[in-house]
Amino acid sequence: MAKTFQLEILASDHPFYKGECEMLIFPGLDGEHGILANHESMVTCLNAGELRFLVDGNWQYAAVSAGFVEIMPSYVVLLADTVERPEEIDINRANEAKRRAQEKLRQKQSIMEYYHTEAAMNRAMSRLKVTKRHTKA
Repeated sequence: MAKTFQLEILASDHPFYKGECEMLIFPGLDGEHGILANHESMVTCLNAGELRFLVDGNWQYAAVSAGFVEIMPSYVVLLADTVERPEEIDINRANEAKRRAQEKLRQKQSIMEYYHTEAAMNRAMSRLKVTKRHTKA
């Protein structure tokens, strides 16, 4: 049996998962991070993208937005604005959000508006990528 650690994934509006986990892979600012039991303690940023975690030999997938991850040797707490399973994502709504963000990026904006629009684009693209990879058509 693989070594496990306690994983808690919290979205801003609901708890997403709490239980044992064998491995966690999440998008960070500098690429993907892989976490196993007894990992060195650290706190890091979470980027929008695909979250993967191994539970009882089965991979679970989710689209996550920006947040933070606290890693300790025996547990990990992942806090994100949004966490969605591929089957929960409305593809039409995600495509519309992508289209709106692309249109806004073509317009003249303040630097703050640009960063907000860029974040919206990243969220939409992450949701679409996770849905495309992990749902059956």
